[in-house]
Amino acid sequence: MLALLFAALLPFHGVVVAPAGNAEIVVRNDAITRTVPAQTRRYRLAPNVSLRPGTGVDAFLDRSTQPWTLRDPMAAAEFVAGLPHPGRVVPVDVGKPLPATTLVDQNGHLVQLASAFRGKTMLLSFIFTRCPDTDVCIAISTKYAQLQHELDPARFALVEISIDPPYDSPAVMRAYGKQFGSDPAIWTLLTGTGSTIERVLDEFGISSLQTDDDTYVHSDRLFIVTPQGRVAYIVETASWDPRGVIAEARAVDGMMSNPLERFKLSLMASIVSLCGGSQFAGIVMLETALFVIIVVVVTIALVIVGRVLWHRAA
Repeated sequence: MLALLFAALLPFHGVVVAPAGNAEIVVRNDAITRTVPAQTRRYRLAPNVSLRPGTGVDAFLDRSTQPWTLRDPMAAAEFVAGLPHPGRVVPVDVGKPLPATTLVDQNGHLVQLASAFRGKTMLLSFIFTRCPDTDVCIAISTKYAQLQHELDPARFALVEISIDPPYDSPAVMRAYGKQFGSDPAIWTLLTGTGSTIERVLDEFGISSLQTDDDTYVHSDRLFIVTPQGRVAYIVETASWDPRGVIAEARAVDGMMSNPLERFKLSLMASIVSLCGGSQFAGIVMLETALFVIIVVVVTIALVIVGRVLWHRAA
């Protein structure tokens, strides 16, 4: 297993065509975007497992061997987006540890989600690279681009997980990160096999509905995770303010932080969630509420001053 941590691997899905003997099978595999075309070829299995013809298979593809090797293969259906099924997993919530899940980063390296970022406060979000919505994935990644310049990579980690494993290969994730100037010292982009991502979405409570061949409608949650690997805070919207998130992350890390920004983050996130995820409506409501509060405070102050002046005049 140690060798796998340093190998360049690719999330793989295909359908078994026939056994080929000597721990080898013939598989008709799906394309791995920008890396491997859809094709039918012979693969080695490591470890050797029994997979009947017609069975779907997920694995990590290792192209350093001849024939290519499918590592950790398992029977699996094609990835299907949908609503989370918390009854099938242990849901991730505040105070709970991260799940023991193996994903693949933008460089094709295996990442153990529960342990890879120990010792750092982690900010974790979900995106997909083909997302056309500037208020969701693009907005999240744009804010990550800001956060990476304001958080110390020795103490913090920024992580995005793809919800679109059939398309978001490591090469695609790497190119996506470059669009935002991602610094690999602090910012990691993760993808995985379809079966793994389905389980991760269940665990983190992320709904994901495919509306056409390349677009998903999905829920948005930002997880702030302690250096010990436990969830400390969840923001239920993509419309979070980087200043508030920085303040909350610093507090989770045990550093001094701005309590006003933390309060605004909590208030804004709650209002936006009540508004169905609309940042504009949330901002309007927040500004209206602040205006009303200011008017009330000023009115009370004027009344008090008026009474004092009245008594003095009397």
